[in-house]
Amino acid sequence: MSSAFKECDIRGIYPEEINENLVCEIGKAFASFFEPQSVIVVGGDVRLSTPSLKKALIEGLVAGGLKVIDVGIVPTPLFYFIVETTAASGGLMVTASHNPPQYNGIKLAFGKMPPRPEDIQKIAKLVAKGGNLKRAKGGLLAMNEDWEKLYFSYLSEKLPTPDRPLKMVVDCGNGCYSGVATRFLRGFGHQVIELFCDRNGAFPNRSPNPALPQNLQKLSEMVHSHRADLGIAFDGDGDRVVFVDEKGQFVQAEHSMIFFIRNFVPPESAFIYDLKCSNIIPQELKKKNCRPLPERSGHAYIKRRLITEGAFMGGEISGHYFFGNLGRDDGLYAATLFSALLSRQEASLSEILALYPEPHVTPDIRIPRDLEEHLVEKILETISSSEAELITIDGVKALWPDGWAMLRNSVTEPVYTLRFEATSPDNLKELIHRFLFAFPKIEKVVLEKIYST
Repeated sequence: MSSAFKECDIRGIYPEEINENLVCEIGKAFASFFEPQSVIVVGGDVRLSTPSLKKALIEGLVAGGLKVIDVGIVPTPLFYFIVETTAASGGLMVTASHNPPQYNGIKLAFGKMPPRPEDIQKIAKLVAKGGNLKRAKGGLLAMNEDWEKLYFSYLSEKLPTPDRPLKMVVDCGNGCYSGVATRFLRGFGHQVIELFCDRNGAFPNRSPNPALPQNLQKLSEMVHSHRADLGIAFDGDGDRVVFVDEKGQFVQAEHSMIFFIRNFVPPESAFIYDLKCSNIIPQELKKKNCRPLPERSGHAYIKRRLITEGAFMGGEISGHYFFGNLGRDDGLYAATLFSALLSRQEASLSEILALYPEPHVTPDIRIPRDLEEHLVEKILETISSSEAELITIDGVKALWPDGWAMLRNSVTEPVYTLRFEATSPDNLKELIHRFLFAFPKIEKVVLEKIYST
C-alpha cells in the first residue's frame, strides 16, 4: 500500500510516493463509491506536478464511468463551492495544501461531507487490488460558468460591510489565491499591497505553510514598512489563513480565535477547536456561555463535526477557520471577515491582542516517527489514568492541574506532533519530563527544539 494514503486525504512526494499511474487508479477506485455517470468535480493547485496528475486522475474517473467537470486551477475553498453549487456527487482536488513544493496529493469530497479514514482505506485497498469497474466510460462535461464571479457573490452576501477601509499587505505565497484574494479584498474598499501574488508552483519565495512565523518574515517587514493595519497570509491552496498585526508581529492562532469569539460568535453557540489549542480557548468560550467542542486535529474531523453538531464556528491552530453558515472552512472568507471586524475597532490589532490572555503553550514539535516506533501506544503504557486525565480521541493528551501534554500522529506527514501547555513557564520542563520520562531520547529532542529557538 502506498505511503501516500493518509487518514484524511492522499499526499506524498512526487513522483516517488504519488504519480500519474497511482492517481489514475485512485480515480477508478473513487468511481466505485458512486452510481455510473455521476458527476464529479476535479480541480487542482498551482504545483508543477498538478497538470499531469490531474489529467491522469480524470482519465481514471472517466474509465470508472463518471462524468467530470474540470474546473482547472482553483483555490480549495472555491473547489468546494463548485461541488456544492453544481450539486455534484463528489469531487477531487489535486493539491498538497501547505506541504513543501515536492509534495502533491488529493483532497476528497463526498458531496458536502469530507472523507472518513475508512473511505481512504477502502480506496487504498481497491488500488492495491487493481482491476477496472465494468462500466461504460464516462466523459467530460463542459460548463462555461464564471466560477470566480459566482464565488465572490456568494461570499459577499454572507460578509459584513467594513466600517472603514484598511491598509493591508496580502501574502498569497505564490499559491492558488494569487490575484483572486486581492481582487476580492479590494472589492470591499481595502487598500491592498500585494506580496508573492504571482502563481508559481515552485513556491520560490516562501514555504506554502504560513503557520510558522519564520515563513512570514517578508510579510512582517512589509506590514511594518508600509504602516499597514494588518497582514494576511494564505497557504498553498487557500484554505488556511494567518494574520500579522500592524507591528509585523505574528498573531497566534489562539488569539485569532479569541478575536472571532469576542467579535463574531454569539453567546450560547457551539464552537469547535482542535485538542492542540491552549486552555484559553475553552475558558474564553465559557465566558460567553458558549459550548466548547474539542475535536481531533484534521480538516475532515472538524468539518464533519461542524456539520453534524450544527456548530456556529470552529478553528484549528494550523490556520483553518470553519463557519456554520458555509458548512466548511474558507481562508478568504475568514480573512475578509477578520478585516471587517477589525475595521469596527478604534484600537489597533496589537493593542487589542495585548489584552488577551497569554497561553503558556509550546508550538507544535515535530519529530520523525522512526525515532521511536509506536510512541503513542508506549506513552499510554507509562502514564496511568490515576496520574492524569487521559483523552485518546487523537493520540494521547494527558491533563494535570498544572498543564497538559499531547502526542499524536500527524495525518499528513510521517512525524509525531507534540505540544505542551503549563500554567506558568517555570513548570514547563517538569511537565515535559513527567510525560516523557520513559523516553529520554525523545525528551532531549523536544527540549532542544523548544529552548534552542
